[in-house]
Amino acid sequence: MTVGNNARLQLNMAQAQTKYGNQLDSLKSSYLTGNKYNKYGVKNTNATKSLEELLKSDSLKNKDSNYKEKFSELYKSIYGTSDKSDDTTATAQSIKTTSSAAGNAAESIKSFANDLKYGGEVDTDTYKKQAQNFVDSYNAMIDKVGSSDNQSVLQKGVLIVNTGKVYSSSLKRAGITVGSDNKLTLKSDLSNVKATDIKTAFGTSGFSDKVIQKAGQINSLTGGNGTFSANAVKQTTEKTDSQYTDNSGTMKELTAKVKELATAVKSYTHGLGTEENTFNPTDYTKTAKDFVNTYNNFVDEASKSNNSAVRNRAVSLNSSAKSYKYSLQRAGINVDENGKLSVADDNTIAKLSAKDVNYSFGNGGFLQKVTDKADQVNALVSSAKAMSYNSDKTTNYAYNTGALFAVYA
Repeated sequence: MTVGNNARLQLNMAQAQTKYGNQLDSLKSSYLTGNKYNKYGVKNTNATKSLEELLKSDSLKNKDSNYKEKFSELYKSIYGTSDKSDDTTATAQSIKTTSSAAGNAAESIKSFANDLKYGGEVDTDTYKKQAQNFVDSYNAMIDKVGSSDNQSVLQKGVLIVNTGKVYSSSLKRAGITVGSDNKLTLKSDLSNVKATDIKTAFGTSGFSDKVIQKAGQINSLTGGNGTFSANAVKQTTEKTDSQYTDNSGTMKELTAKVKELATAVKSYTHGLGTEENTFNPTDYTKTAKDFVNTYNNFVDEASKSNNSAVRNRAVSLNSSAKSYKYSLQRAGINVDENGKLSVADDNTIAKLSAKDVNYSFGNGGFLQKVTDKADQVNALVSSAKAMSYNSDKTTNYAYNTGALFAVYA
């Protein structure tokens, strides 16, 4: 059996043990004797036959039907021989997307924690927003990583969920519990959480740093650059799931529109500088306003989506807009504290030059960020099953007392 197959076996056993408990310890040996894989790591086709033979064996033939049923479920869970078609493998793109969101959320809550003073006051509402954003993003990443077919990604995933267990007491004091499935849950009442608790859990050298490190490695393994930035968290946590909406149809339309208008701004900018295409304040104002209005609608709708990954894109765009604030101002576009855009007054636009507009838009910059996020949102709303967080299809990791660490050391 290859190292990769052994890693998958260990992970699947841990997942099954979380669901069923430490039952049927002989399963690992039956797995190996069942010859599910040959010495080259190639899957054989007789795993189901092995289950049938085990059920008829002396040790199981006299067991009651309930026991046999549980045995069968556990066997299939560990050995991947479920009757259902295997269509839940996460794509590299979806893992890259969710790991990026988790890394950004970890950076954000780390920044928030570091700004607190030991023994100081805590703005509970602000902390709740930061913590919920972190919890949602972390859980979405764990969900996708657990469905990966990439051995290295699986290794990082197991390490981070085990690290979550190590930090469980610290997280609990900060109002976050680690469940038996290793997903995080934010408590509804955070009134007793102290600044010291938050700084310990999420400040420098806390759990956030561990998430940033492992999310960065996972992101790099799936094609990302492995670096993150602290995003502004505007999403209110007072909303219930029912207050978010399934606006995938609207998002598809806005995705196409915002990309079209971003391209229009690029085309206008690239056409400047010739005698036939000089800067015209009226033409530029119309082009800029069309883009700004659609962009704001796009971000507003994304923040209302019942898909947490889409909402994360809205947060990310708000952060990007703030990062490009001064560049956009040079082109007569203002960015407010919420990341919303607006076109400057006519007098300001009249003073602009082709050089100003080209400085802001000639080399991609913010427009490229918008296009990239629009593509991500389009993929999310077009293929929710493959790329969005689905709480009904979580992957259970077990803290298997050293066994998993032994595999991934």
